[in-house]
Amino acid sequence: MGMVLLKRRPKTLSPSFIARDVNHVLISGQSLSTGTAGYPAISTSQPHNNLMFNPGVRAGGVVSSFVPLVESNNGEVEGETIASGMANLATEFAQDLGEATHDLLMSCHGVGSYAYSQLKKGTLPWDNMLAQVTSGKAIAAGTIPTALSYVVRGVLIVHGETDCANGNASYDDNLAEWQADYDTDVKAITEQSEPVVMFQTQLSSWTIFGGSVSVSLQQLAASVASAGKIVMVGPKYIFEYADGLHLTADSYRWLGEYYAKAYRRVILEGLPWEPVRPRSVVRSANVIDVHFHVPVRPLVIDTTNVSNPGNYGFEFTSDGSPPAITDVRVTGPSTVRITLATMPAGANQRLKYACASGGNGGPTTGPRGCLRDSDATESRNGKDLFNWCVHFDEPVTT
Repeated sequence: MGMVLLKRRPKTLSPSFIARDVNHVLISGQSLSTGTAGYPAISTSQPHNNLMFNPGVRAGGVVSSFVPLVESNNGEVEGETIASGMANLATEFAQDLGEATHDLLMSCHGVGSYAYSQLKKGTLPWDNMLAQVTSGKAIAAGTIPTALSYVVRGVLIVHGETDCANGNASYDDNLAEWQADYDTDVKAITEQSEPVVMFQTQLSSWTIFGGSVSVSLQQLAASVASAGKIVMVGPKYIFEYADGLHLTADSYRWLGEYYAKAYRRVILEGLPWEPVRPRSVVRSANVIDVHFHVPVRPLVIDTTNVSNPGNYGFEFTSDGSPPAITDVRVTGPSTVRITLATMPAGANQRLKYACASGGNGGPTTGPRGCLRDSDATESRNGKDLFNWCVHFDEPVTT
């Protein structure tokens, strides 16, 4: 399937991009990082020259060689991961941008149910990551007849459920520390100049285990504060969930393609990436105007791909008795207008999006909203790759 390039984006690689033979991308997090419930695996052949370690994507700390990247099953629980969806589309993006080859090496060191404290520097999963990087560099250098150049491009994080359930109020600081430790420890092995960028997606399933939106909001805050070191790819409410918490095999592959889009923008094009998110929230009388960052304009209210949870996911709150929302509409390429029944009088006025609703995560039952952009990038697998608005909770200014 041919690629449709994103509008206003260059058709060549960033001038600062340095090509390498082996482009290692790490994966960490909880069970969504290891493909739990993605059984059976569906990406069982490699269309390009992308790689994994022998014994597989879920490599552990003892590896022996590079082999073609394919997905495999671990019993009848873990199957498809985000690795193949990400790598196979990222390779095609690189080719679109003029790089003849861009072989990715994908490896996971995440562990199901592990909080940040169990994955951070000094833990066994961290040591497994260091072993993967050390082995990746050594295997590349020892390739016969010609040694291969090697770099770690970034780390894909799919995480947050346990910290959410535990009420971790410092998760944004944890993410900043996590990224800084990856950058320091990986560079100490590879001696590369390129930063190790962290790519993450928002938690969208907290209602199934009685959590709150706090960790999702901290994920967004960490990204905004990081100056591009932590990249928010987008939310996960659009995907099909196998059990309300974990994704289906098809959705893991689809999620990987969203990571590939952000990878293209940041690593290949050398440009910043942000999802659809609010820039300003301003009220005049009973009307609230929201200006958004929009990757590909215009904004669209879409109730086909995501069912309407009420007011397309928007919620107005304040002290006392906040007035009801009577109308939500797109008023410009990057603006939404929200009309309230009356002028609000209470203090602490806030506009929330995709923060309410309960039950299983997903496009028809969980915390969700109907606002997206018009990105026409094609999936390799027949999916839409629109950018959907993040979960947010913002103060309303006047």
